[in-house]
Amino acid sequence: MGLTIVGCGYLGEAVARQLQPRRPALPLTLTTTVTERHAELTKLADQLLLCDATDPAQLLAALQHSRTAVFCLAPRGNRQVNADGYRLTFVESFHCLRSLLPELPHLRQIIYTGSCSVYGDADGDWVDESTTPAAETEHGAVLLESERLLTGMEDRKMSVCILRLAALHGPGRELDDRLKGLAGRERTGDGRSFSNWVHVDDAAGALIAAMDGAWSGVVNVVNDEPIRLRDLVDRSLKRQQLDPVNWSGAPAPVSGDGRRITNKRLKALGYRLQHPMLD
Repeated sequence: MGLTIVGCGYLGEAVARQLQPRRPALPLTLTTTVTERHAELTKLADQLLLCDATDPAQLLAALQHSRTAVFCLAPRGNRQVNADGYRLTFVESFHCLRSLLPELPHLRQIIYTGSCSVYGDADGDWVDESTTPAAETEHGAVLLESERLLTGMEDRKMSVCILRLAALHGPGRELDDRLKGLAGRERTGDGRSFSNWVHVDDAAGALIAAMDGAWSGVVNVVNDEPIRLRDLVDRSLKRQQLDPVNWSGAPAPVSGDGRRITNKRLKALGYRLQHPMLD
């Protein structure tokens, strides 16, 4: 029995690439919703399928020969989608999965890459997996509902692991490239809110460790460096020898100090970060 990665976007592809040395011992099925990605993904998989995870027939075809199912879902397209778009992508996909479980007797593990956004604002304090989620946006509420749906599927025969990811960075999403457009501009607020990050290689590595170690429950996947937004931006612009941001000090659209997310459970489970700090 093999592994299926449902949703082979930025992170899913990184996982597939790290798994290449294991093929063909671990049969690998990848799914995408984008026909144009077939050429680049075909070489990474034993089977590549077009799959809308809300379609029972397509999802069943993707999972029917797999012992482990990894869900790296993301809304289609590059634009920010509303909460209804999130609901279709996440909640409806997991309703579909739940309906198919009687037809998937070989499925033993579900791994889902969720988001640390379900914690909400903690006034700059530390949070861990025991912290009660406080999703403060409609998007966060949808993600939390998705987690609860999956948790309800766990039983003595099948484990569910929810990896709450920090913001991803890495090849194609380098922080310097993303932040250089702020050089010399005025930004509302004082940038005091904490942000939390993880390199895509570590997100993929933790996911593979979750599979190998049969992890269950919630695990925060973050690096060792929660960083205030102003420090992140100022450090990046200085490194690029660009003009600094002028923080206005006026109230920001989203107030609060954010949260610092601990990775103690990730480390206790044996995962060693490849990129513990931001570059």
